[in-house]
Amino acid sequence: MKFKRWGLILAGVGAFMAAQPAGAVITYNTDVTSDVIFGTGNPNGGWAIDQNINEDVRVEVGLRAKQRFGAVLGSTNGVYSATTGISSGTAATWNYEFAVNTDYTGTSGLFLGDVTTLISIDTDPSVGVNFVTFDIFAFTDNAVGDNSTPNGGGIETNDPLVFGNFNVAQNSQNLGFGDPPFFDANADATYDFALEAFDAFNNDSLARITIQVVVGKGGATAIPEPASALLFGVGLIGLAGLRRRRSKRA
Repeated sequence: MKFKRWGLILAGVGAFMAAQPAGAVITYNTDVTSDVIFGTGNPNGGWAIDQNINEDVRVEVGLRAKQRFGAVLGSTNGVYSATTGISSGTAATWNYEFAVNTDYTGTSGLFLGDVTTLISIDTDPSVGVNFVTFDIFAFTDNAVGDNSTPNGGGIETNDPLVFGNFNVAQNSQNLGFGDPPFFDANADATYDFALEAFDAFNNDSLARITIQVVVGKGGATAIPEPASALLFGVGLIGLAGLRRRRSKRA
């Protein structure tokens, strides 16, 4: 997997309180719509998802942890247990995976270009949380498609003209990619992740999901931060500027 190095993608650090978007439905250990479109042979299932059921908005965001080259890791209310150790190179034995679908019912007509999707990654291996936040567009190998794209059939792109014309974007990543200084794959740790989609024009929150990955610790699970309490260190002014820059490129 390719992505910009940590020093280039940091868009903010921290967390602030935010209300859950109205009309949100959060479910765990479920499928994303319509399938997993990155790579080949990656099964659906095990996702924590939030679906906005607003009359005019049908946005779905999902996060999960998965054994690298292996099985989906089920969760307890969004808390996943993973093993310590190296899979290959500097990559851990587990991946974190994200998905956004801006029109999961095929009725709203929203595309990826109509939303800004931010992912927040916890850089504090303790039970504390220290988020770095950036647009998923920072990843150079997102798989994009639509509701009819079959398993593994996504188009890998970082071209805004291509990206913005689809309604599904997904990726599988690993904290060990890029060898960030905070990460030790062999150490017991607790990492939080959050994914949120915003309306690109007025910055309203459309859907948000959080998960926690407990690494090692004998398989014990921690108590996840409430979804309403975790959000991102990027202010709305910066968010609007990011969207304007992307719109100009498009």
